Parts: sequence; C-alpha cells; structure tokens
Amino acid sequence: MTVLLYSMLKKRVNSKKVDEQIFFRLVQYFSVCLFECNEAEDYSPAKTLMNMCFTFYLQDQHPNGGTYKHFLYSYLRDQPVWQSLRFWNAAFFDAIQGERSRKPVPKNNEETDIRSDDKQFQENITFGQLGTFTCNMRAFGLSRELCMEFLRKQAIIANLNKEIMQ
Repeated sequence: MTVLLYSMLKKRVNSKKVDEQIFFRLVQYFSVCLFECNEAEDYSPAKTLMNMCFTFYLQDQHPNGGTYKHFLYSYLRDQPVWQSLRFWNAAFFDAIQGERSRKPVPKNNEETDIRSDDKQFQENITFGQLGTFTCNMRAFGLSRELCMEFLRKQAIIANLNKEIMQ
C-alpha cells in the first residue's frame, strides 16, 4: 500500500485529471485500502487517501459543451472510516502536527515575540484545518450536527479565541 500511496502522491503533483479506467481502478483500490485502514484503526494512510479523494477526478463532456469533474470522494462516500469520529480526530491531530513541523525555528534574537507569534500561529493552523476538515466531513455526507460537535470539541481542545469561531 505504501508504494501505491507514494506513486499517487508523485502523480498528484503533475496531473489531477485521470482517464476513466484509472479513475475506477482508484475507486476500487481506495475502497479496499480504506476498509483495511478502518479495520486496523490505521488512520494515517486513510488521511492521505482522503486528501487524494479531493484531488483526482474524471472529466465528462456534457452535450451542451460544458464539462463536469467527478472527484473520487463522490464514489467513496459510503466508506465506514468516514463515519468514525476516531478517524476524524486522529486525522485532524496528524494534520495539525504536520503543519507545526513545517514552522521555521526562530533565531535567538527573535525570542521576545515568540510566545505571541506562536499562539497566533497555532490558532491560524487550527482554524484553517478546522475549515478544511469540516468541509471534507460534509462532502462525505456527515451530518451538520456531527460536524459541529467535531468543530466545537477541537476548538475547545485548541483553546481557540471565541471571536475566531463566530
């Protein structure tokens, strides 16, 4: 599975549109992988696949001359992993940790402003990821109530400023 994920990540950089045969193979492979991830409660690869679900698409031509993009997520909405709050919590934590790890390390002479800058940085990361995750949750068909519960819980854990959340 690691080899498949690696090759898909490389392809993602160059081309997001795939032909019909590849598109439906991806649906099949992703279904199997997501099932296995859910059974094993191994949510890191499932998070990667989730992101890919919103990346790769099949393009259709309509008779009126327009085009429509069918993204993978619309064919994978019924996967049990998406119904698990454990998945969403783990994936969210993983995304936050990934963003934090990319923050540049401050130089010694900059340490006076570090605390306020770091708090703002943490809030910005959390707020941005919350927006992405709740949109993804809705796209996978989760209820508004469940999304709001997830949003409130993560905002409390991150001690987000109340003004940000309104």
